[in-house]
Formats: sequence, C-alpha cells, structure tokens
Amino acid sequence: MVHSPIVSLLGPRNRVGWAVRYVVLALGVVGTVFAHDVLDDRAFHGDWAEYLGAMVMIGLPLYAVATGIMADMGRLRRQLISAAETDPMTGLLQRQGFIKAVNRRLSQTGVLLMLDIDRLGEVNTKYDHRAGDLCLMALAIRLRDVTRKTDIAGRIDGATIAVYLPGATKDAGYGTAKRLANSIQVHAGRVQLDVTVSVGMVVADGETSLALLLKRAESAMLRAKARGPAQVQVADAQLAA
Repeated sequence: MVHSPIVSLLGPRNRVGWAVRYVVLALGVVGTVFAHDVLDDRAFHGDWAEYLGAMVMIGLPLYAVATGIMADMGRLRRQLISAAETDPMTGLLQRQGFIKAVNRRLSQTGVLLMLDIDRLGEVNTKYDHRAGDLCLMALAIRLRDVTRKTDIAGRIDGATIAVYLPGATKDAGYGTAKRLANSIQVHAGRVQLDVTVSVGMVVADGETSLALLLKRAESAMLRAKARGPAQVQVADAQLAA
C-alpha cells in the first residue's frame, strides 16, 4: 500500500524504509535552514522560533513533494509488475503471474480448471491466426462473464488457459466448467464461428502442489478433447469422490 502525503503525515505502520526516508527528509530540511542562515549572515543567531517557522515553511512543501514522488514510484512499480505478468492479447495473467497468484491462495480448497479451444488448429489453417486470436479473446471475455472477482485466470501455454476457483465446491466448479465449455459465437470478418471449449477439472484439497494439480487438470482436459467438443472431464483420482 502506498500512502498519500496526508496519510503519511500520520505515520506509516511497520514501514522501516518509509521511516528512514522521513528522517533523511527532516535532516535535509534542518540542514537547509541552518545552511541558509550561516551563508547569509555567517553566524547562527539562535532564534529558535524563527528557525522552527522556517523549517515548517520549507519542510511541508518538500514533504508533500517527496511523499508524492515516492507514491508515484510505488504506483509505477506496481504497473510495471502487472504489465510483465499480464498477457497483452487476452488481458489474463501469464503463466508465472498465474502460478504466483494461485500459490498465494492454494492453502484453501478450491477447483482448478484447464481449458483448451476445440479445433483451434483447424480454425487457424482454414482462416488465419487472426481468427484464432479472436477465439482466444472471446474465451477471455466469457471467463470474465462466468467467473467471480476472486477467481484467478491465466494463459499458461499458447491456447491453454487455466482458472483457479478458490473456495469453490466440486459441484460449483463443474457448473462453471460447463458454462465455459458451451459454444461462443466469434465473428472473424464475414465469418461466424461457433467455438466450443474442452475443460479438465481437478479439486484442490489445500495440500496438493499446484504443479501436480496442473498435471491432473491437463490430463483430464486431454480426455475431454478425445471425447468430442464441449466436454468436461474430472481428474481420474476424483471421479468417485
């Protein structure tokens, strides 16, 4: 969290770095006032009320400017991190960003879905890669429509997208998977494509590693693709659960 100058004036909590900056800034203000006095009059008059007033007049603007710059730098840092972790085409997280975000929530139970657009290779061959890109973007829009704000979605490999639903039950996860698998209408120029999605699903127990969950979800997704378009398959180990 980045503090505004007014909030910072109250004192940031548990921020040693901020405290150090404030001390340095205060020393700079004091040094500026005393240096100005000595350089002008070549003497220190000892009028503390006058010095205190000068420090306030110089210090508050410098304080506001310095904390504003630090806040801007903090926002820029977050924006750069976000840009590095976001897929520019779909607006979803890239693989590493997805893994990082999910690992922070993996201690609780949930559902992991792995999605792959059916016959995307045929679309790219028959039309062009631009049509395939439109299919991916349409799926990303569908994801935003059917998932919650707390859910985490990422493009983890080419046309493969993973979604983690923290706290979701098996039934709720399956319902979301079915909605994602349904046909999406995509307009590529004058051509209308009915795009379906194959979905693999695995329930996270709060203990299994993300790497293993991804492997199980991918295996289930491949079985779904083998059964035909718009299929949802649950990981083998959980079919009887």
